[in-house]
Amino acid sequence: MNQTPHQHQPYCDQLLLDCNDPIFQGSLFVGKNGDPTKKMRDLHSPNSEDAVTWSVFRLLDRHLAGLHWLSELLALGRCRIEAADQPEIAFWERGYPSKERLLWLLNHTQDPRMAESDGAGEDPKRLRLVRQRLDEYTRHINDGKTRSRRKWILEGPTEFDVIIRCHGLLVAVEAKLYSDVATEITWDTGRDQIARVVDVGLEVARQESREFCFLLVSDRRQHDPPKEYERLMTAYRASPPDGLSADHLGWLTWGEIYDWLAEQKSQCSTTQVAWIDKMRGFLAQRSLL
Repeated sequence: MNQTPHQHQPYCDQLLLDCNDPIFQGSLFVGKNGDPTKKMRDLHSPNSEDAVTWSVFRLLDRHLAGLHWLSELLALGRCRIEAADQPEIAFWERGYPSKERLLWLLNHTQDPRMAESDGAGEDPKRLRLVRQRLDEYTRHINDGKTRSRRKWILEGPTEFDVIIRCHGLLVAVEAKLYSDVATEITWDTGRDQIARVVDVGLEVARQESREFCFLLVSDRRQHDPPKEYERLMTAYRASPPDGLSADHLGWLTWGEIYDWLAEQKSQCSTTQVAWIDKMRGFLAQRSLL
């Protein structure tokens, strides 16, 4: 069967490679009526986090696998964990909060974290309904009804920027360019983005019987004024989230990834060196070196 050739699209200008991958024609990027989703519209921007995330990790996956990059980058990010060769990468995969997390939300509707949340302000009847039907809603969650848009679900799925799997290990990557992390979610002012990714990542790892590691990748380590993730990473390394040790919380910059690759050039083929050089130009264009 003849396949229609991929036609160059505006978003292709923001990707270093593989803009013809089917993922960009899937539901994440194309709406039901064929119009671009917000994710696709954002991909058109030179400041797109998704574009940089795809370009760097796709290149590592498809062209630089022989460099054993996962173990090396985790170590560079101060993670003390063994990573097997041949990692598998998934982009923009969804994970869901645990039953324990959803039950906590049901049972803490009068906590200021929830009572003063954006959700409570926008839909004040919702928490009252949860209190009135607490026993019923608790049964629903205990019965596994945790992945639908229902009144008893007060936290939806989390989209991971990158999930990396290898034997016995799952790494969740939170990628940042120039933006900061969210410091709260709709129904919980105390749930920051790092905590959410860690918590949901731990749940996915538990379901798959894997060890878990979190890796933040950002433009720089210090900003003026400081980013929230600078404060949070310092705090979480001193007092890690439940279920995670400090040496499973990693942090790299895009420039550090390139610098490490540049040091490996002597081990690389001519083609691989050319790709590393292309990455340098791509990152430099975005002031990430």
